[in-house]
Amino acid sequence: MSTDDPKVRQELERQLEILSWGTTEITPRDEFTKMLQHSIESNTPLNIKCGIDPTAPDIHLGHLVPYRKMRQFQDLGHQGIVVIGDYTASIGDPTGKNESRPRLESAQVKDNAKRYMEQVFTVLDEKRTTIRYQSEWFSNVTLKQLIGWAAQTTVAKLLSHETFGQRLERNEPLSLHELFYPLLQGRDSVEIKADVELGGSDQKFNVLMGRDYQRNHGMRPQVAMLLPIITGTCGTQKMSKSLGNYIAILDEPFDKFGKVMSIPDQQMEEYCTHLSSFTPTRVEDFVSALKSGELHPNEAKKILATDIVALFHGEEEGVRMRERFEQMFKRKQLPDDIPTFKFTPGQEVVNLLFDAKLIPSKGEGRRLFKQGAVTIFSDSSDEKGQKLDDPLMLLDESHNGSIIKVGKRKFLQLS
Repeated sequence: MSTDDPKVRQELERQLEILSWGTTEITPRDEFTKMLQHSIESNTPLNIKCGIDPTAPDIHLGHLVPYRKMRQFQDLGHQGIVVIGDYTASIGDPTGKNESRPRLESAQVKDNAKRYMEQVFTVLDEKRTTIRYQSEWFSNVTLKQLIGWAAQTTVAKLLSHETFGQRLERNEPLSLHELFYPLLQGRDSVEIKADVELGGSDQKFNVLMGRDYQRNHGMRPQVAMLLPIITGTCGTQKMSKSLGNYIAILDEPFDKFGKVMSIPDQQMEEYCTHLSSFTPTRVEDFVSALKSGELHPNEAKKILATDIVALFHGEEEGVRMRERFEQMFKRKQLPDDIPTFKFTPGQEVVNLLFDAKLIPSKGEGRRLFKQGAVTIFSDSSDEKGQKLDDPLMLLDESHNGSIIKVGKRKFLQLS
C-alpha cells in the first residue's frame, strides 16, 4: 500500500526490515505490509500471537526463536500475546509425530506453564506481554458449538496436513481427537483477535487454520510469520531434548558456553542469526570474516558462546565463562572454582555422582562410565587423570581431595 506521508513510509520500511529479518516465510506478505502501515498510521499496536503447549517444564534455545521475534515486535510498540495451550497440551501437537502423545493432567500442565513462562520472560518484555489460557474460552464450549466449528473445515483439508497423511499412508494409528488440534489452534486466533501469529516453519498448516477461522468469523485474517527450526548441537538434526542435542535455558552458564563451543563450524551462521544478540549488520560482518578466514572458527565460537551466555546471565558472566573455558581446555588445567562434596568411604562412585547431581540418573551414569566420560584426578596438580570404567568402584580414604570429571564440563572435588 502506498502512502504520501514520508514519515509513515520511513517507519514502515524500518519496521518491515527489522521484522522480516530471520523469517522463513511471511504469508501473505502484502497483507502484512498493509496491516503494519495501518498500525503506524492509526498508532494502534498489532496483536502478536505465539502459542505454547506446556507438555514439559523446561525449554531450550530453539523454543525461544519465535519469542525473540515477538520481542522485536514489542520493542516497536506492539503487543505480545502468549496463549497457554492447556487444552491442546492434553492432545499433544501431532506435527512430525508418528504416534499419539499421552494426555497430561491439568495440574501438571499448569505447573509446566508457570516454569515455561519464567524462562520465556528471559527474552520477552513482561509489560507488553499478555498471557491467555485456552481454558478461558474452551471450558464452557457446548457440543453444538464444537460441531459448528468442525463444520467450518473438511476432512480432506485436515488430511492434507503432512503428518496426518503420512501416518495414514504408513497405516499408523491416527486418533480422532488429534484432528481437533489445528481446529483449536485456529479458534485461539479468533478469541484473542490475533493480527500476526508466530510459529516454526513446521507450524504452517496450524497457523493458516487461524486465518480460516477468523475469516469465517468475519474478522481480518491474521498473517502467518514462520521462523526456522534450529539445528541441534550435533549439526544434523533439529534441537531436541529427546535427542540430547539441545542448549537449555536453565543450563548453567559454563554448560551453555561449552555446548556452543561443541557445534560444527557450519552451524555458526544459524546460531549467530537466531540465537545471539547480534544485529543483522553484525551477523553479516561475522559470517563474512568467518568465510574469508579473517576470523578463526574457534575464536568465532568463543565470541558466539560469550554472547549467548551474556544474554541470560550478563556480560560479566559471559566473559568469565570464556576465561574459565580457555583455562581448562587451552591450557589443559583444571578450573579454580570446583565445588566440593562430602563423600562416605565405601560409597559406590556412581551413587556419589548421583547424590551430587552430576548425573541425572544412575542409568545415565553407567552409560557415561561405559563411554569413558568419567575421569578421576588425584588432586588439582594432576593434569592427566585416570579414566574410570567401573561405576561400582568403592571410594576410600585415599580419594579424599581427588577430583572427578564427568563429560567435558562437570567437576567435583571429594572431601
